[in-house]
Amino acid sequence: MIKKAQQMIVFNALTKQQSFTKAAQLLDISRTQVSKQIQQLEERLGVQLVQRTTRSFALTEEGQRFAVHCENIASEINDAESELLEVSDTMQGLLRVGIAQSFARHHIAPFISEFHEKYPQLDLELSLFDHRVDLIAEQLDLWIGMTDSPPEGFVARHLADCHFVLAASPDYLARNGVPYTPEDLSAHNCITYYSRERKDNVWSFTKATTDDQENTNVQLKVKGNFRVDSADAILDATLTGNGVGYLATYLLEKEFSEGKLVRLLPDWTLTQHMPLYAVYPRYKFLPKKVHAFIEFVRHHIGEPVYWDNVLR
Repeated sequence: MIKKAQQMIVFNALTKQQSFTKAAQLLDISRTQVSKQIQQLEERLGVQLVQRTTRSFALTEEGQRFAVHCENIASEINDAESELLEVSDTMQGLLRVGIAQSFARHHIAPFISEFHEKYPQLDLELSLFDHRVDLIAEQLDLWIGMTDSPPEGFVARHLADCHFVLAASPDYLARNGVPYTPEDLSAHNCITYYSRERKDNVWSFTKATTDDQENTNVQLKVKGNFRVDSADAILDATLTGNGVGYLATYLLEKEFSEGKLVRLLPDWTLTQHMPLYAVYPRYKFLPKKVHAFIEFVRHHIGEPVYWDNVLR
């Protein structure tokens, strides 16, 4: 019975990862062991479950049916452990959390000591990145990230909407002039976010009318000499006078009030927004450590979020 359960867990990991190598990494065993377990499973059942070549991987029809049962078994195991964690009086062990890098730097990392004071027996492992994450492959308990399309098959709890503001340094504006309409940006050096997943070189604006007419909406493609996949780097380049920045408000504190940046096009609303989600695997009983960290984040960002005060 133990051997059967073990083979089903390995098969479930393989179907989720679609790769013998990734399944081995997830289970912390060798690729050879994964292959051997699947071969023994197929021999025991007398059915081919996987079609595999050196370059491709696919489940047979029988494999697809069997995968459903293996997923149920794996879920029952996870739920059983989660239920025990839920009723436990103390939280201990390791919590692995992935967080959007710039958001963590400004709103999570400065308060980690407070989290440890409250939960001294819980070890926290943070992974900071801005790319779309695979929680299973990267073995994360929780992802705090910004995305307009949360991954399917997981719980995605909405925490906030991140808004944007247009800004430039006084030095840049003294050298290049002030844009008064979105169309004026065509004559300016615009700093853009550019990554393998997102290319934010199309900026959108809307302006409310004073009568019953529809709002004025403008969408334009901007250009500039600096593209980067870091929100913090965009802020730094804007502060040092490299160009006009389309900045997430969560990056800002006193830059406007201290005169380091000038807000541009204040009569226009930047229509891009990026939802902030807490994403985690589906559990019948959510582990207390995951719940605790989500509430820790919610407590610090507030509702409504405190950083949007820079727009007032």
